[in-house]
Amino acid sequence: MPRRNDIPKILAAVALVSAAGVAVRAQIEAPRPYHVSRLRGLYVDYKGNPIPGATVTLDQDDVVKYSTQTDRAGRFEIRHALGRYSLHVDKKGYSTVDRQVVVGLEAVTYLHGSTLYVIAGPGACTDDCSTVFTSRGKFEKAIRRPGQGGS
Repeated sequence: MPRRNDIPKILAAVALVSAAGVAVRAQIEAPRPYHVSRLRGLYVDYKGNPIPGATVTLDQDDVVKYSTQTDRAGRFEIRHALGRYSLHVDKKGYSTVDRQVVVGLEAVTYLHGSTLYVIAGPGACTDDCSTVFTSRGKFEKAIRRPGQGGS
């Protein structure tokens, strides 16, 4: 049992640990944007089945600049988009995907690939349940292991 004069030290230590925990949580960084030469992609469920009719938008400052829908094969493409955008992919029954992308000339030095492979989580999930890849190999590996994700 602590002595009476140790209590202020213990309380100070608890406060320091609590404050450090808040500081660590505050340092969580948002994921880096995907850098692509042009915006095209494939939207599927975790089994690899295409999701047709999903709305795909590119926003800047909360204003939709470009919009399209996925085709029967789950593919989408937005031509002539250059710059930094928020990419949103949405289909009822699936988790919404929200990612930052840089499209075009600014992307040249950081280029990941030209296709985004998006695996949607079930509708009850948040964006955290969805996975975006720029590597076809990693994408194919993920859909072979249902429930497994990564980027």
